[in-house]
Amino acid sequence: MKILYLINYAGKAGTEKYVENLVRIFTAAGQECSFAYNVPGELSEKMADMGIPSLRLDMDRSGALKSAAKLAAYCEEHGVEVIHAQYPRENIIALLAQRRYKSVRVVYTNHLTIRSGLRWRLLNRIFTPRDHRIIAVCREGREIMIENGVCPERIEVIYNGVEPERDRSRDRSARFALGVQEDDFMLSIFARYAPEKGLDFLLDSLARLNELTNRPWRCVICGDGELYEHIAQRRHDLGLGPQVIQAGFRRDTRAILRASDLYLNTSSCNEAMSFAILEAMNEGLPLVVTDVGGNRDLAETNTVCGRVVGYGDTEGFARAILELMENEELRAQLGAAAGQKVDAEFDLNKLAWDVFRAYQ
Repeated sequence: MKILYLINYAGKAGTEKYVENLVRIFTAAGQECSFAYNVPGELSEKMADMGIPSLRLDMDRSGALKSAAKLAAYCEEHGVEVIHAQYPRENIIALLAQRRYKSVRVVYTNHLTIRSGLRWRLLNRIFTPRDHRIIAVCREGREIMIENGVCPERIEVIYNGVEPERDRSRDRSARFALGVQEDDFMLSIFARYAPEKGLDFLLDSLARLNELTNRPWRCVICGDGELYEHIAQRRHDLGLGPQVIQAGFRRDTRAILRASDLYLNTSSCNEAMSFAILEAMNEGLPLVVTDVGGNRDLAETNTVCGRVVGYGDTEGFARAILELMENEELRAQLGAAAGQKVDAEFDLNKLAWDVFRAYQ
């Protein structure tokens, strides 16, 4: 099958990892993948390194019609059978291209859990009945899409996934380069420094944790973004300077997870199905996460492997951390459940072929 992946920004976040995983798996299985994007970044570089044919499109609103015509011509020339669009804008462009090249099927994955305004609700009602299939990556994502006017008959839930680890043993060696001591209880969180990631809430919760326990701990934040200096200042103002480590953008995340005792997610919104949480579960880490998007699916649905707390509940979040900090047996039980849950429900190799069936 010939599949084209369409994304506006070819950066380094979870959606880009989703596309990269599918391209890698399907290419290895003999499918013909291509790639179209607007803003270059890490993903477009990876596609080039993999030898994936790529097309650059202007996906700004003013250039949507020209982009659709260019995309349709490319698909017709290369015999593309499926356009797999990521996000609403890309879906509209793909469906406009389909008007010119009618034999192509459009599959749309929405990675957002944002409630739309009137304009997008109207566009969704007009366009999404023409999608071949629409993929929600979590149950809440499906519900929000329906609220946003997306055709419910076209939607199915197919979770994100990761390749299950064979060895989930702990390895504390990464701690020392980060400034974490052997006896520290190590928390980790991978997040962009963006408002929706809730890092202010994280600091407030950690300040409350300090009031509840004298046990030494460190929290390592991995990521970059526009709020980096703001969080650095608040960290200082709250007296968390030595305990909260801003490690920046990292590529050794697996080693950091293996050195950790607990994984956190403090997002306030727009957290559909977090790859970072999945990767933490894959390393056998228990979770404390906010109740947004797919977080509850990961931490509590079917198999419990962590605690889910409402965003803004600093007392509840701090006490959830404290519970797992003080109860080693419970922590081990939830960590083991996390790894088993990945094996049973979030195996990338299985879920990728569920996506492939949606193409068919």
